[in-house]
Amino acid sequence: MINKLYEGIKENYKTLLFFIILFLIFCIKLPLYISAPGGIINTDEKIKISSDFKLKGSLNMAFVSQIDGNVPILLYALVNPNWDIEREKDITTGSESPEDMEYRNKMLLKEANNTALLVAFNHSNTQYKTENHKIYITYIDDLAKTNLKLGDQIIKVDGHDVLKKKDLYDYISTKKPADKVEFTVIRKGKQKKCISELINIENEAKVGVVITEVMDIKSDTHVEFKFKDSESGSSGGLITALTIYSYLNKIDLTAGKKIVATGTIDIDGNVGEISGIKYKLIGAVKEKADVFLVPQGKNYTEARDLKNKKGYDIDIIPVETFEEALKYLQT
Repeated sequence: MINKLYEGIKENYKTLLFFIILFLIFCIKLPLYISAPGGIINTDEKIKISSDFKLKGSLNMAFVSQIDGNVPILLYALVNPNWDIEREKDITTGSESPEDMEYRNKMLLKEANNTALLVAFNHSNTQYKTENHKIYITYIDDLAKTNLKLGDQIIKVDGHDVLKKKDLYDYISTKKPADKVEFTVIRKGKQKKCISELINIENEAKVGVVITEVMDIKSDTHVEFKFKDSESGSSGGLITALTIYSYLNKIDLTAGKKIVATGTIDIDGNVGEISGIKYKLIGAVKEKADVFLVPQGKNYTEARDLKNKKGYDIDIIPVETFEEALKYLQT
């Protein structure tokens, strides 16, 4: 039996070697990633609202494709000017691992959806209440002097209740760099005490962490988000708020056109910059979008310059606030 197996391998070793090499080429993941143009997603697929209102055109999110690197993909990226090869440290922050980044981005998506919903409700005079606020640590800077851990839920600071993100910001603003503060957190279901020595960032005392706030929003108007586990990040905040507003007020913001927007949003309606603007623009153009709303500043400059360089047929509109975006689409 063993002799027959040996003879079979000996006679077919070239074929076996070929398939082994082929397996290694296509299946072994390299510590490299590809950032590439993505596309757009109609928000009707992600946001469900109890309304019979329909848009004549469409409101769309833009996304970037992130591809794990293997040999064939890397070779193609070398000859495709729209694909960029990046190392792990290029797509993460500090000593953050890809898994840490994934956790942070998933939490940011939850926070962005909540914030967009509140912005739309506030501009539509929709009655609601918030409850069950939770504040989590979603990023720890390498400069931070703390024993806080990723995923900790903050409930107190120096004995003061932290009911909302603003409570923590307001308290830390009264402190000075090098002051020490005590956090009470929930970690793996148990309360823990953690100490942080505040660091100096632009002459202000900071903990050196990113916190994300999630909450339950109760309203007679039912809004449901249907994002996949693989989807994350906060860059869809603006278009999410615009979509909810449009359906709540039964106002067609599209004028029959294909509208794409990108940008974060805060509770005051300010639109923030995002990463990967060139990939999102290329994706929007590929999908024949008519209008691309982008954050004012570096995002707009980069998108405008790329449009002029490539001769893209798309209107790029810079916005700083939800109100600006709303005004443009209404007029």
